[in-house]
Amino acid sequence: MKQATIENANGMRLSAIDYGCAMTELTAPDRDGNYESVILKYGDPEQYLENPIYVGAVVGRIAGRIRNAEIDGVALTPSEAPHHIHGGEEGITARHWDMDVDGQAIVFTYLSPDGEEGYPGNVRFKVMYELTDDDALVVTMTADTDERTWVNLNHHNYFNLGGRPTVHDHVLTLPSDHVARLDDESLPTGELLDVSDTPFDFRDGRPVGAAITSEDEAIVKAGGLDHPFLLKEGTTRLHDPVSGRIMDVETNQPVMVVYTANFLSEETPVTLEGRQKHSAICLEAQAFPDAPNHPDVATSIELNPGELYYSRTVYRFGVE
Repeated sequence: MKQATIENANGMRLSAIDYGCAMTELTAPDRDGNYESVILKYGDPEQYLENPIYVGAVVGRIAGRIRNAEIDGVALTPSEAPHHIHGGEEGITARHWDMDVDGQAIVFTYLSPDGEEGYPGNVRFKVMYELTDDDALVVTMTADTDERTWVNLNHHNYFNLGGRPTVHDHVLTLPSDHVARLDDESLPTGELLDVSDTPFDFRDGRPVGAAITSEDEAIVKAGGLDHPFLLKEGTTRLHDPVSGRIMDVETNQPVMVVYTANFLSEETPVTLEGRQKHSAICLEAQAFPDAPNHPDVATSIELNPGELYYSRTVYRFGVE
């Protein structure tokens, strides 16, 4: 396993390994200028070779679930039988990528062979993490194929901007009028729910804890937030009022899946720093989950020869 580290002109630092492109450190200053890592990580680097909860990694070929592990008659690996989740039993997360450092960027490439996890086509993936001198992390992910296939990647950092046991007091602002209704297997039903007058309304900013401790049936069932929000124009913001850290997120993706680490606990079978329930929040920019089964509400995730899948998300750090 190889590791690379980059740093910007201000001292912001990012480290990542070649296995699953997993980030292991991302530092940002608080209002007093103190730099600390704002992402969860494993205590032992070897545990990234298991990584059942996708800490810091790129997830795909398709992030999220595909109902009955099938798209247009193509059978995918039923990794959460009978469904397919996060790219299969291993997916591209459980692969060693080629890794290079180019200035203030780490660049990863991987050729996913035809038939991997049931997916058709030889697909070339490229992922780049870049630190800019205005304290932004730019995550760019691309893919091309030699055969019709499907791609919907996301990046799975677990953020905690203050280093405290939970993110309950983090304030989330999310430009979204609608959240997807999920069934009992956490698959979208195809119905979009208006967030007005619900705990899912983050348009004007809301403490994360106020939402995930609510008695809303969908939140109680999930143990917190684990829901796809349809994005409209605007910036997603996560703010820790104690440290003063702010993370503004802008993306070209249509959906933000918000997950509040609902299944972490002291019994989690990993040595993870900050493994308490609700000790972090994932902001996963991607296309609509199970998109092929919901063409009325989802943009297509089909990728054909001659086309380029392109995902770009910017995480800009500041203080208030």
